[in-house]
Amino acid sequence: MIYNKNQKSTNNFLFDAQITTHAIYLTKSNAIEILNNAELFFEMQQYIYSFYKLDKICTIYDVYNIESDVLGQKIKYFKNDLPSVDAEKPFIKEKSDIYKIKNINFEGNSRARFVLELIDIYKEKVGKDFKPRFCAPFSLAANIRGFSNLIIDICDDKKFVKELFRIINYEILAPWISKQRERIGNNNIIASGADAWVVIPNVNLAILEDIIIPSYLELKSMVGNIYLSLLGGARFLKRPEEYLEIQKILNPFIVKGTDYDIEMLGLEFYKDFAVKNNMDLLFGIEANSILDNNIEVIMKKIRNYIKVGMSANKNFTLYFNDIPANISTDKLKNIFNEIRNITNTSN
Repeated sequence: MIYNKNQKSTNNFLFDAQITTHAIYLTKSNAIEILNNAELFFEMQQYIYSFYKLDKICTIYDVYNIESDVLGQKIKYFKNDLPSVDAEKPFIKEKSDIYKIKNINFEGNSRARFVLELIDIYKEKVGKDFKPRFCAPFSLAANIRGFSNLIIDICDDKKFVKELFRIINYEILAPWISKQRERIGNNNIIASGADAWVVIPNVNLAILEDIIIPSYLELKSMVGNIYLSLLGGARFLKRPEEYLEIQKILNPFIVKGTDYDIEMLGLEFYKDFAVKNNMDLLFGIEANSILDNNIEVIMKKIRNYIKVGMSANKNFTLYFNDIPANISTDKLKNIFNEIRNITNTSN
């Protein structure tokens, strides 16, 4: 995270990146070992922090897999990449399997212990608050039921779906968020819910309004102070502002636009919504944008993102959604240095 202390306006500029995939590749780490050993994981991220002269140590792990692994969902692990759920072997194969979700023992699971130990290490060596993360209700349901099965259930058996989400919230997510906060020592710290499955056209407005928003509000009523991080898809809607209104419910703190939506809708679409609703603003850059383009094209885009983002006079974040594994280190260093130069010379 880069904070431009010399910025004369009242807004702050933040630069942040999800760099774990690249870190595994660059350090030639064994991903299976790294993601089961909090000390090694932190050392890897600390090295990347030093190598690129970042202002923040990345602590993002494979957040989508933790709760699923705790339940016994089959996970596919890879030596050189982040693991993923085995979609062909859903934990909830039969609908009655939802009642196996009970008496969850987080500290008895190696992946959950990894997160809790990472919190301890971060507190000891960094000293600042560690952001608790969780897999959001819809994405967790898609992981353990299977995305296609879940969509069919939503169409054919709403009663089952509501019970599934109720159990997910009460038996898994609320206890897991509370467990992390307890370890951190702050029962009110904001928790971030990752929701990669919630992107249009994976879901539509009806699913957002009937399933995703109610499950979020239920979980929020139980644990308070949470938000969901969605990926986008506003460009597919006839009225894309409807997506931002829904995004505002699920994340009242910040308006987010990412490359593919921005290309169709423009930066001003998101800036105007942020100003109108007195919200902070984030522009996200996708992996392919920096992998497939030369430095001149990349920096032209970034300069434009920063110019428009800062003109909102809110807190503005430039976020790289996932740094590609095999991007040239020289190229990445040049990008980071250019961003510093832009922000350090801004008035």
